[in-house]
Amino acid sequence: MGQTRLAHSADRHLIVEIESTVVVLLLVAMVGCSRKSEPAPAPVASVSAAPSASGMAPVQRARIEFPEVPIRAAAATVVHVAWKTPAGTSVNEDAPFRVRWNRSDALEGAPADVKATGNSAREGFDITVKPLAGAPNATLGGVIDLVVCDAVNHSVCLPVRRAVEIEFVVGKAAAAETTVTIPLPQAHVQ
Repeated sequence: MGQTRLAHSADRHLIVEIESTVVVLLLVAMVGCSRKSEPAPAPVASVSAAPSASGMAPVQRARIEFPEVPIRAAAATVVHVAWKTPAGTSVNEDAPFRVRWNRSDALEGAPADVKATGNSAREGFDITVKPLAGAPNATLGGVIDLVVCDAVNHSVCLPVRRAVEIEFVVGKAAAAETTVTIPLPQAHVQ
């Protein structure tokens, strides 16, 4: 009898955790969709959609890799992270926008993490990187979370997560600024 109560208690705890997660996702979707109204080499992407228990749109996940992005030796380089959005789709300006850098190799430091709204990243965002002295290559990895919606009336919104890995090649002839472009999914009315 005592073991049965423990099992029921553990099941209830798991159900409460799942319900809490669903409530948070629904709140993000409601807030995010309440509105009515010189390039680096091509990225390598793999895409998947995580199923949603709440009935809302699944998170559109992809891993994006940028090989051989040139940066300056012994100097900072500004990397503009741009979006490639399909026609009729835009970044939701009211929804949360987050960037978490979780890996930095041969750089003087990782850029600061970002917690803002999509308004601050409508056209992308900039990061500044500087390689360690003498490093021929460097790497920066992280996760970007945002929401895209149909551009007409935001009736369809998709949460998007992109795991990004940028492999830098250090060189004296590299430009002071460069761009990497992340493809985003289309949000459209069926």
